[in-house]
Amino acid sequence: MAKAEYTLAQLPDPPFFHAGLEFSVPARGTWTIAHTPMLIPEAMEIFVCPEGCLRGVVLSAAEFGGLDRFAMVTIKEQDLYEGKLEQLFIDGVCDILDHKEILPPCAMLYTSCIHHFMAMDTNLVFKALCERYPQIDFIENSMNCTMRKSKLHFEEVTMRQLYAPLKNTKKNPKMVHVVGNYFPLDVDSELVQMFWQNGWDFQDLCGMESYEEYKGLAQASYAIVTMPVALECGKDLEKRLGQKLLYAPYTWDMDEIKANLQKIAQACHIPCIDFTRYEQMAHKALRQVQKKIKDTPIQIDYTATPRPLGLAKLLLEHGFHVRVVYMDTLLPGEQKALDWLKVHYPDLLIRATVDFRCRLWACDEAKQEKILAIGQKATYFSGTQYFVNMVANDGYYGFVGIRKLAKDLFDAYIYPKDAEAILSIKAKGCIV
Repeated sequence: MAKAEYTLAQLPDPPFFHAGLEFSVPARGTWTIAHTPMLIPEAMEIFVCPEGCLRGVVLSAAEFGGLDRFAMVTIKEQDLYEGKLEQLFIDGVCDILDHKEILPPCAMLYTSCIHHFMAMDTNLVFKALCERYPQIDFIENSMNCTMRKSKLHFEEVTMRQLYAPLKNTKKNPKMVHVVGNYFPLDVDSELVQMFWQNGWDFQDLCGMESYEEYKGLAQASYAIVTMPVALECGKDLEKRLGQKLLYAPYTWDMDEIKANLQKIAQACHIPCIDFTRYEQMAHKALRQVQKKIKDTPIQIDYTATPRPLGLAKLLLEHGFHVRVVYMDTLLPGEQKALDWLKVHYPDLLIRATVDFRCRLWACDEAKQEKILAIGQKATYFSGTQYFVNMVANDGYYGFVGIRKLAKDLFDAYIYPKDAEAILSIKAKGCIV
């Protein structure tokens, strides 16, 4: 019978765990389909869905204080019988916009499963809305839960659609922007510093405050993608806007960090930053923290970083005691770390996060010994109060990112946190 936990020596081929009845961990700091559109300054999101679907997104909007930029149109059963889904969609959106004192410059409109089941004419709907409100950029998106295992995951689609309003325009040869983050890329990182030192305009959607500034991203000549979930977005920007795609994902592998910096410098025709000192400082930071933490067990989960195995490898190489990694399948870019760990640490535990049996785990390991966790799911499952509250890498990048994580790990070791209160906050950092 399939299990919810394996050692690396026992680990089956990916996906590692049986897909079936799922358990949702009450660790809520990751971003959702209701939060990501808020990265576009001044934009509004409107969900057109049945009530059951709307409950979750409206509560999310209320929690992060985004109700002034959120609206919904409710679909009733009778609407299906009358065959008026298109008119309901148009009238509902128009009613919402007509009651706004100031029209938003952009609106992301969400269809739902029912629109696809009933074959609603989406082109007709968006054509009518664009004709009535030519001053608004309408973005089509979908909250189609029945297709969550389709070719493109809904997060990939949402990331792509974040940049849909950008139109092809004259390019600034010395402008680059970063794509795929929920948090601004760390300006102290070697990557940002490399561009600044060479007089480039480095832009990041996560730090923008106006829609006009956002539209200026179309002038960038290069798009740096940092997260696998945004790779489809980068391909779309390259195809539509002619922005050269540079895939330089978050990684904890020092050789890969150097290779990424060199690749980007070569592609942009700029001198590569001298990363020797950065690398030395990263090694030093890890050694210093390991001397303090010693053999304290560490647990890591995939919500903290898209490279949980890579992070485990980095820490183990520097003497830390990583005991558990929580992940449900092999994530992009992790094969090299997996192969290394299987050889050197075959007893490392890989645990599921959504398997139905996870709900029965005691979550009290931390009562037996002090445990350090990196990520909210690892925090919940271990029951620890000593954790690094990192989500999607927190913008930590390169050697500087390693140094800052080392500091966070030491702080987590010293200072306990109120895990229940922190884990209950939805979409860490999404405050409108």
